[in-house]
Amino acid sequence: MAIRPDVLDWLLEPDNPPVRLLTLTHLLDRREADIEVRRAHDDLPVYRPTQAILDHPNALSLDGKPPYWNYAGLYWQLILLGEFLADGTDPRIAAAVRFILENRHWVQKRRWQCLTANLLGALMRIGFAEHPIVVGETEALARRIVEDDGIGCSEMRTSLLTRCFMALPKLLLCFAEVPPDRRTSDVSRAIERITADLLDKQVFVYVPGHRSEWRGIVDTRPKRAELPRGERVADWIAARRERFLAERGPGELGPKRGWLRFGFPLHYNSDILEALAALAHADVPYDARLDRALEVVLDRRTSDGRWLLDRSMNGKTLVDIETPRAPSKWLTFRALHVLKHFGVDDA
Repeated sequence: MAIRPDVLDWLLEPDNPPVRLLTLTHLLDRREADIEVRRAHDDLPVYRPTQAILDHPNALSLDGKPPYWNYAGLYWQLILLGEFLADGTDPRIAAAVRFILENRHWVQKRRWQCLTANLLGALMRIGFAEHPIVVGETEALARRIVEDDGIGCSEMRTSLLTRCFMALPKLLLCFAEVPPDRRTSDVSRAIERITADLLDKQVFVYVPGHRSEWRGIVDTRPKRAELPRGERVADWIAARRERFLAERGPGELGPKRGWLRFGFPLHYNSDILEALAALAHADVPYDARLDRALEVVLDRRTSDGRWLLDRSMNGKTLVDIETPRAPSKWLTFRALHVLKHFGVDDA
């Protein structure tokens, strides 16, 4: 795939060492022994957002239980450092990793699979891929996906969707970090299960057409005190959802509109570009069912061959990353990598 020289030069600028390294290795296919690759790797610690997190007095604080929704908390700093390919041997990072591995509040039975996947993927990227707890929790997460036939999240109890779809790319990105020769049968089956879901729904066409009618029923749900003894509100909802789907079905599936806006980094939700990047990372080959999503990526390219940052977590996280509505090196690299992997001619 031909890449515009000016765009390539822009991605290789020294201000963003992680994107420079990824461009060299994933777009230009340079090997690890290449001198420019080694230099880019050595420059990773000087990336401005990485430095800002490590220099912040409270970013990697080990006090208390760090909640997932607190973007200034410990969990999110490690997730971001994973995105930035930070060095896990840094004593500050290593101490934070030891803390969350010893205090696994982020592992839940029926929820937070998105958090678990985000953290496990980050830990693998910063150098803890072979840690026994990381290996074990990755395997346990994959087993849950296999046994539940998807993401069985308690947050879906009032949805027509019986399994969570919007976090699928997060889990696929996590499992794809495991080298193919080290994947257990459960990890391989989880990758296959998630891939099948994404392909079946053309990546982003999964929103039930009858969701408004169903919402009207959910809004009439009784309070627990109004139900017969022993019956739960969740049981009331589940029974009516089963009846609704049997009588009417989910309706014609429509696109997830929020996934049309590209962002970096992303929280528990995703977008089309990240989902395609996850499929590419898992080395899923081109499939015609990806065409609609790939067309969206091509349509979002600017006249100068770049992709704009539509969504941003600036102001929520401790450090701002790129400028909203401006060309994004992170998104441009991701888009070009996706197009290259699936054989789409960038010209």
